[in-house]
Amino acid sequence: MVTTDISKSTQLNMELDARRILEILQDKGVENLYHANTVQTACTFLQSGRLMARGVVKEMGLHQTSQNSDKIDKKYNIWFDLFLDSVDIHDRIKRRNEYGPALFVFDLEALEQDWLPSLWVTKSNPIQWKDNERLTDRYFSSEDEFKQEHRYGEFKQMLVLRHCGGILPLDPYLKKVYLDNPQKKLGTVDLYSQAVGALKVSARISGMKNLIIQPYPCKPKCSCVSEYEKLSKSKLKKFFAPNFV
Repeated sequence: MVTTDISKSTQLNMELDARRILEILQDKGVENLYHANTVQTACTFLQSGRLMARGVVKEMGLHQTSQNSDKIDKKYNIWFDLFLDSVDIHDRIKRRNEYGPALFVFDLEALEQDWLPSLWVTKSNPIQWKDNERLTDRYFSSEDEFKQEHRYGEFKQMLVLRHCGGILPLDPYLKKVYLDNPQKKLGTVDLYSQAVGALKVSARISGMKNLIIQPYPCKPKCSCVSEYEKLSKSKLKKFFAPNFV
């Protein structure tokens, strides 16, 4: 039997008031927004001065690494949407972020800007979505529902910028970039040093010469370094190689 994504047939608009969501997040203790990615894709963002949806990067012919969620993003019509987390996943789970070692830290007040596009918030990660779900199963339908059901530190509840052309300016909202230090070399090249240099050069290209790029401040018992130790050379290159090597 052929299954269909019934959410495509509904006309529900799950847009939430961004300023109200900002207030709710602040009340719950959220201070920043986050986006994690590979060094290659992060360099593309910095060179362009914009955070960009995967569909936008693809259409522009720019560099980005593949993600396990790419097919799902296209299937559920979120290929041109931007995803932000209200929690630092690396800190929360004390291990590496599966999306990549470069963590963009944004000012929460980006949500109160007049130019902000339609804001939706997921109830679960799209990789967990099913074809027979409705939009109300996937997204919060009101600010009150979000206030009641949002849990601080719950990283499956993601903020989604829709209908924005897939673009979010980095300046002045990007506070800093954290980068994992895998403490690994490939040949004679130290992966962390190479990646930091590439990120700094990329930031200068778009005029962000004073951007703060710091090693990720791991908490005690964080297992990210031991996880990187187990990765293959090809995986390490995928996560840490810049887009101009």
